[in-house]
Amino acid sequence: MKAEMVTRKKPVKRTADVAAIDIDGEEPTQPKVPKELLVVAQEVKIVRALACNDVTKRNRQIRKLRKWFKLRANSSFSFTEDDFLRIWKGLYYNMWMSDKPLVQEELAEQLAQMVDSFDGNTACSLSYFSAFMRTMCQEWFGIDQWRMDKFLMLVRRMLRYVLRLLKQSKWSTELIEAFNNSMLQSVLADQPKSRGLTMHYLDVFFEELAKAADGEITASQVNLFLRPFVNYMGTQRDAKLVAQCRTRVLYHLLYQSELGREYSEKYNAWKQMGFPTASIDDIEKHDSGFDEEDDEGNTEEEPQRATSLDPRAGNVDVHMPELPLNADCVLDELQTLLRTNDFNSKRRKGLRKLLQIFETYKNGEFPLGVRTMPKVEGTTLSELVEQKVADIEEMEDEVFGTGRKLKKLNKSKRKRLLQSINFEEVDEHNYDDIIGKALPPELQKKVKRNAKVRSSINNAWVVEEVNDAEGAEVAKVSKVAKVAKKANKSKEGKEETQTKSKEKKAKKAEKSQPKAEPEAKPADKKAADPPKPTNGWEAPLEAGEEEFFLPSRKQQLKQVNNTLQKSTPQPAKCLPPQASTPQTGSAKRVQIQIKRNSFYPKSDYYRQLKLSPALPYDADRLPGKSALKPHVMPGPINPNYKGGKRLFNDTL
Repeated sequence: MKAEMVTRKKPVKRTADVAAIDIDGEEPTQPKVPKELLVVAQEVKIVRALACNDVTKRNRQIRKLRKWFKLRANSSFSFTEDDFLRIWKGLYYNMWMSDKPLVQEELAEQLAQMVDSFDGNTACSLSYFSAFMRTMCQEWFGIDQWRMDKFLMLVRRMLRYVLRLLKQSKWSTELIEAFNNSMLQSVLADQPKSRGLTMHYLDVFFEELAKAADGEITASQVNLFLRPFVNYMGTQRDAKLVAQCRTRVLYHLLYQSELGREYSEKYNAWKQMGFPTASIDDIEKHDSGFDEEDDEGNTEEEPQRATSLDPRAGNVDVHMPELPLNADCVLDELQTLLRTNDFNSKRRKGLRKLLQIFETYKNGEFPLGVRTMPKVEGTTLSELVEQKVADIEEMEDEVFGTGRKLKKLNKSKRKRLLQSINFEEVDEHNYDDIIGKALPPELQKKVKRNAKVRSSINNAWVVEEVNDAEGAEVAKVSKVAKVAKKANKSKEGKEETQTKSKEKKAKKAEKSQPKAEPEAKPADKKAADPPKPTNGWEAPLEAGEEEFFLPSRKQQLKQVNNTLQKSTPQPAKCLPPQASTPQTGSAKRVQIQIKRNSFYPKSDYYRQLKLSPALPYDADRLPGKSALKPHVMPGPINPNYKGGKRLFNDTL
């Protein structure tokens, strides 16, 4: 065995000067990362923590974010709007994943309070709010109906704290203009990305301005906020957004003014009284002379009701101070729009209407609301209803006749009335007379009246006796109502058959008898014969002929029903007369013919056995076809299946 020798190199001692020379000579292995990229990487890390699924990590990052905003605002790397857009991407999903109303409200309050976390840097605060509005415009269409309410609340809270920030700066004109310019680029743009967000912003802006100002704002400062909305009325092409701006901005300012509050109070009183006058100007407010401050007896002070900036359950009111409004500013802006821009007729008409409204308000008169209420003269609504009910009852009494009155009688009176009638004497002919005499005098008048109406309706034909020239009395029928088509056709058919039969008889008689010489000339014969009638109705009846009328099918059914209703059954003979109870309706008899019953023939039974000789029920028998409906296309066949061949569809 040979021994292997291992040699080790001794470490070389290097001085600091040689190490420095080597470092300068060698190229750096890792290039230096710019500080801007490090800041962006830090922001991305924060965004990931804000949008993570863990609740504890999200809440921890929200608490750290306020301190990070304060440190970053005082550093050399100032915030840009792109930085805030990246931060708001994480904050948006943080709000997206928050659950339960109280948790959502607390988170919205924390995000809104971060407006003041930039250590007095108002530019960063406005950029923070502007990035929020741009993010909401981009993400608005992705919000579903279950998350819409919390994002609407977030918009309201953010706007509230931004307006408080502007109030702390004593309503600086430069900050207000910067705020307006940022809103014109996002939510008040000419072509908005989200109509719903714009409508919500128009709805809540001046409400939150009144809450934030709390009466510490002038009319000129309000006009600075109002000017972009007036210009928005002229430049926006969406009719719905223009209508929302008109009602929720301009009309809202009119209603919250002193004149508007007086009108609202007056209208509510007028409405509660039920609109007693035709005009609202007829109502005046009188002082009762009672002052709560002068009331010495009432020493206890009533506790003040709790007020809040948001309406809640539990009788919590929202205090809404008045915003001073100067109509001259609105009038100047509207006149400038009409003078400098070329609008269509519809837009110009709407702007001129706004001019008239604010001119009326400037003159000290409230221009909106309901001023007159049409009042019905004469009877009231309740009286009209009672009158209509009475008319309907009267009409029903006329239609139904005495039967309705009999039903209205109570049981004892009806029994007394029926006992007073001897039904043995009642016949089809004297039924009406006996019932009419038994009825009260009031009902007797109505019975006669209804009888006349029924006679005029049912008796459509009137028979009159006319003396003929020969002395025989012939019944001539005169038409009073319109003749039914079926009756005309039947009568004409009978006349044709009669005329044909007469002609045949005349021909036979001529053939049987020898021809006789004519006694007179044909001219004399024509003169002697009477003129033939053109219509069968005008032809006179010959000797031995009778004319009768066949009523229509409908008329026959009506007469049969009337006779059936009037017919009354006779009391049974087997019962004594005291025990028999009068009956107004016709009794029905049912006869059961037992003799017609027959048994089932055996021949039919044998024939059915020959047709189906199988057993009627077999528990082991399988169905011939499947109960499932076969599909048009067969199912997929497994290529690894090595069984027998399958048919196209086994269920067929």
